[in-house]
Amino acid sequence: MQFRTTMLITILIASFLPNQRLMLAAEPAPPPHSWKQAAVAADHPVASEAGVEMLRQGGNVVDAAVAVGFALSVLRPASSGMGGGGFMVIWDAKNRQSIALDYRERAPLAATRDMYAEGGSKASQRGALAVAVPGHVRGLCHALQKFGTLPLSTVLQPAIRIAKDGVSLDAHELAVRRSSIQSTRRLSKEFSGLWTGYLGSGELPETNDDGTPFLWKSPQLPALELLARDGVDSFYRGPIAESIVSHLESRGGLLTLEDFRQMDVVERRPLSGDFDGMQIVAMPPPSSGGVAIIECLNILTWLEKNKLNGRLETLGHNSPKYLHLLAEALKHSFADRATWLGDPDFVDIPVSRLTSPEYAAKLGQRISLNATRPLKDYGRYLPINDGGTSHFSIIDAAGNAVACTETINTVFGSWEVDPEFGIVLNNEMDDFAVRPGEPNAFGLIQSEASAVGPRRKPLSSMSPTILVRDGKAVFVAGASGGPRIISSTLQVLLNMTRFEMSPTEALSKPRIHHQWLPETLLLESPLDTTVAEKLQSFGHATAKRDKQAVSQAARFTSKGLEAASDARKHGRGAGF
Repeated sequence: MQFRTTMLITILIASFLPNQRLMLAAEPAPPPHSWKQAAVAADHPVASEAGVEMLRQGGNVVDAAVAVGFALSVLRPASSGMGGGGFMVIWDAKNRQSIALDYRERAPLAATRDMYAEGGSKASQRGALAVAVPGHVRGLCHALQKFGTLPLSTVLQPAIRIAKDGVSLDAHELAVRRSSIQSTRRLSKEFSGLWTGYLGSGELPETNDDGTPFLWKSPQLPALELLARDGVDSFYRGPIAESIVSHLESRGGLLTLEDFRQMDVVERRPLSGDFDGMQIVAMPPPSSGGVAIIECLNILTWLEKNKLNGRLETLGHNSPKYLHLLAEALKHSFADRATWLGDPDFVDIPVSRLTSPEYAAKLGQRISLNATRPLKDYGRYLPINDGGTSHFSIIDAAGNAVACTETINTVFGSWEVDPEFGIVLNNEMDDFAVRPGEPNAFGLIQSEASAVGPRRKPLSSMSPTILVRDGKAVFVAGASGGPRIISSTLQVLLNMTRFEMSPTEALSKPRIHHQWLPETLLLESPLDTTVAEKLQSFGHATAKRDKQAVSQAARFTSKGLEAASDARKHGRGAGF
């Protein structure tokens, strides 16, 4: 698969950071940007520049994506990075082909189904037992080697420079770290690497004594320099793996050098569907996002043809009835998520049936235009045999595209930091059904299909999505924010396609979220005051939550590429 080295691109990135203040959807989004040669919209301005830098050197969309991924490991360490993993979906316009790269973290070889039976939920969320085998470095290096054009040492230079020279902590990053200081203060000795390396031992000044900006320098610099010099094996078969394993073993963890040696990238066939004459290209399991979004769009399309006798937009954007139908479709898809989805390499998943129009018709028949239904009536029509994240999307003038979502799970992952290389380690083990039938950190219920097991990959809500028309990518979207990734990506895509909004406008609109369980419809301000009462009359239990997901979006127009970063996360575009 080849990509043009001169291109128009858009890179969009956001990080899932729970338990912190996010900008409200009602606040103004940054103005849209359009560039003729290249455009980058990231959740950190310096990350945007990292992607543009590779393009100026003649790199392609994959080169830019890999540079941004490593830069974000330094710039947004609470959200994603070398200690985590992710998914990447690529569309090749020339050959009209797509590929999905799965570098999601794996459970250790020593993992067992009942390993958290006695330790409680905290053992899967914080500390050494919460860490799964990182796939981030393996995945980005695989993408670069197979689809990029620049050497790894070149693509790593922006991240190395940022780590060495330091960077000012913006308002978002200061809020995240100060919130984490409060969360970890009594555990500062237990998680000393996090406390000293990232939280400044409780001191995070905005300026120096002379009034100049305080520059934070990343402890990840040694790892980045070693990668640039010795390549990917330095991480998985060399000093970095040895240091991480030694650290986790001393704290009761399960990862071994063999776990690192066996870590691989799985190339999967992306999910495909149809919507408004466009091809949907989405991530397959162990992502649940692609299945859920296609299932929702199929349900909504069936409702238009059989119950609405018209298109969704005739209901009015964010009208009570429109939001009710969105919520009902989401409840069906999340019920199916809880029942069927897991790691496809270990369990059989009825993906083709779940994403078929015929299945959507059966679910659509259960949906009332003005009332909810009992919990048991959602999803699961098929016979039963008895959740820190960043997203970036790329599109070029030739119609090639990359949508990529990466994560360490929750804020600062497991709170474990490798003492020699400064890498923040994930807590991805909590994304398994550590106790099937009980909620995880995001309140999600999962079945035996997502139980813990050696080398298994936990189920994810990450939803990198591309819409293709006439063989060329025209919309790229994704989000960060646990299960709210799915609902936010769905709404942003509908805003751009059905309501013909620009990416900036699409992202600025308030959003809803429903995940079947708990039975609560979450509303961003001002929806909690403008439509809540009417939605309650339909039977919804509503609640205000202004910590919905952070989305990034791009579209191709006849005038060029448009891109926007979500105002909830202080991103800013760059280009040339």
